[in-house]
Amino acid sequence: MKDYYSPEDFIKSPKYDAHIHYHTFHDLFVRKAEAANLRLLSINTNLDFPLSTQYEISKFLHQRHPETFNFIGSFDASKFASKTFAEDSIEQIKKYMAAGARGIKIWKNVGMVLKNEDGQYIMVDDPVFDPIFAFLEKEKIPLLAHLGEPRICWLPLEDMTINACRKYFRRHPNYHMYLHPEAPSHEQHIIARDHILERYPGLIHIGAHLGSMEWSLEEVAKRLDKFPNFYVDLAGRFEYIFFHTLQNRNSVIDFFQTYQNRIVYGGWDFVPPTFGLKSLLWKYLPHEFYLYLLFKYTYRIIKSHWLFLATDAMIKTGKITNNPGSPEHIKGLRLSKNIVDRIFFENARCVYFKEN
Repeated sequence: MKDYYSPEDFIKSPKYDAHIHYHTFHDLFVRKAEAANLRLLSINTNLDFPLSTQYEISKFLHQRHPETFNFIGSFDASKFASKTFAEDSIEQIKKYMAAGARGIKIWKNVGMVLKNEDGQYIMVDDPVFDPIFAFLEKEKIPLLAHLGEPRICWLPLEDMTINACRKYFRRHPNYHMYLHPEAPSHEQHIIARDHILERYPGLIHIGAHLGSMEWSLEEVAKRLDKFPNFYVDLAGRFEYIFFHTLQNRNSVIDFFQTYQNRIVYGGWDFVPPTFGLKSLLWKYLPHEFYLYLLFKYTYRIIKSHWLFLATDAMIKTGKITNNPGSPEHIKGLRLSKNIVDRIFFENARCVYFKEN
């Protein structure tokens, strides 16, 4: 058996996009994924879109497509001031898990939005969350944690090096921390997260988006070395992987080789069609046509990521940085077949499905 994939192997290789947000009962996207040998893990998140509706959609689609569609549950962190917050959250978690959830998500509203009665931001290491984390640790339920944002979130738009981040924070000034100097710093978010890793060493903890340490693979590696139950996913952060590769391709190869068992693939982290331009397209296009276009776009991105990791082909990335000389193509890493399969498939099964 050959040690490396060729581009033609993409359709046959096992793939898991372990970080999507799919918030509709229409299942055309899921059926397309099933036909393309692609499994999905949809994340329920404490967004404006009601958690109760996300639960019903996830439960329905998982029952209809149990092999292809799985999901991560959540709890309503905005109720943290309630006297029964911990008990209510644990009951909510139990409900998700009974319906087939593969883990529980905590989101960046913790530390970036929610404040106590004194106007202080509630961080993830606040004691109010301790009973929840203790329960997850005891029951061996994985925690997917999106805490903080990319470090450049604390910079003005014109100083941001990564174009994708500049576009995002221009559209979402409420999460652009440079505009909110009273909010916790990036370092404070990382310290608070690390406190949870120290307090609950048995908790399976997946740091979404490279654990918000996308700026330095060395920082990611330090946590992976220190905390054996800590993992990271790549969702929405491939622009940073490309950027690091442009700086030092061999160091990125070494990172993936060294931590091949601790990295979970996630694609472009698409949001539900209830936000921005997507909501208008969802409103005016036939829903199946919208989902067809969404799948085609998503599939193309996943394929480009797979080719980048699996081959040494020149991959079209577009302009990653605002540097006028920034290249629009990048040479793939050509990782071995075993490593590609671990990142794209096996690690998701090991972490979320406890399959070794």
